[in-house]
Amino acid sequence: MTTPIHPQPAAEQPTTELPPHLAAPGAGASQPYSAAATGQHRKLSTFLKVSIILLAALSIASISLLFIGDFEGKFERVFATFVVFAIFVLLTAIDTRRDLRSDWYAPVALIANSYILALLLIVTWMTPFGFWLGWDIFWKSVLVIAVVRAVIGCCQLLISMGNGRPEPLVRFAFVTSVLAVVAGILFTAPVAIEVFDVIVPDLYWRIAVASLLLTALGLAITLLLRWSYGASEREAARGARRAQVAAQQASAPVQGAPASVDQRPALADAQPGQLLPWPTFPDGRPLPVGPDGQPDFSVLRGQ
Repeated sequence: MTTPIHPQPAAEQPTTELPPHLAAPGAGASQPYSAAATGQHRKLSTFLKVSIILLAALSIASISLLFIGDFEGKFERVFATFVVFAIFVLLTAIDTRRDLRSDWYAPVALIANSYILALLLIVTWMTPFGFWLGWDIFWKSVLVIAVVRAVIGCCQLLISMGNGRPEPLVRFAFVTSVLAVVAGILFTAPVAIEVFDVIVPDLYWRIAVASLLLTALGLAITLLLRWSYGASEREAARGARRAQVAAQQASAPVQGAPASVDQRPALADAQPGQLLPWPTFPDGRPLPVGPDGQPDFSVLRGQ
C-alpha cells in the first residue's frame, strides 16, 4: 500500500518593494507623484483674470493711439510703453499677494492700476513731440504712480483703523477714503488733459485743493477717534505690564537673605507705594540697620 505523497507548500519568497524614486517608469509607485505633479494646478484668481483682460484691452487702445497721436519720437514712446506695461505687471503681482488679506482691496487696486495704465498711455502717445519728450513722460509717470499708490495706502490705513470699531469711526474712515480718492483723481487727471491742449481752469484747482484739505481734516478726525476709542485697550495693556512686573518681582529671591530669616511680607500682595515689613530674626527681633539703610543680613551668618 502506497502512501499518497502530498506536495509541500512552497516557501513564501520575501518580496522586496522598491521605494517610489527607484521604481521603474510606469510602475504604480510613481503614479501618485505624477498625479500630484500634473493634476494639481492653482486656479487663477478673479483679480488676476480681470487684470489680464484690462491689460489686453489697454494694449489695443495704445495701438489705436499709435494711429491717432504724434508718431515722432517713436523710440521714446515705444520704450515708455514697455516700461508702463512692466510697472502694471509689477503692481498687479504685489496687489495679488495683498488681496489675500482684505476683501475690499482687490477691486480698489484693480481700478487704481487700470487708471494708472490708461493715464500713462495717453501721456506717452499724445504728448506733442519735443526735445524733452522723454523727460516729460518720465516725470508725469512718476507723479501719477506716486499719487495713486499713496491714495491706496491711505485708504488701506483708514479702513484698517475702522475694522471692529464703533460706527462713528467707521463712517469717518470711509468718508475720508472717498475724499482721498477724489483728491487723487483731481490732481492727476490734468496730466492727461493738458496733452490735448485743454487749459485747466483756476476753479478746478481750487476744488482740488479743497478736496485735499477735507481729506486732511477727515484723516485728523479719524486718528483722534481711533486714539479715543483705543484708550481702554491701552489701559488694559498697561495693567497687563504692571501685573507682569509684579509677578517677576514676586518670583525673584532676595539676594543675601538666608533661609532662616522670617520673610513674612509677600511681594505679590504688595501694592505700589506700600512699605514692606522689616525682616526679623526667627524669635521675632528685627534685624539691625546696615550702613546703606537696608537690613543687615550679615549678622545671621554667625548664628
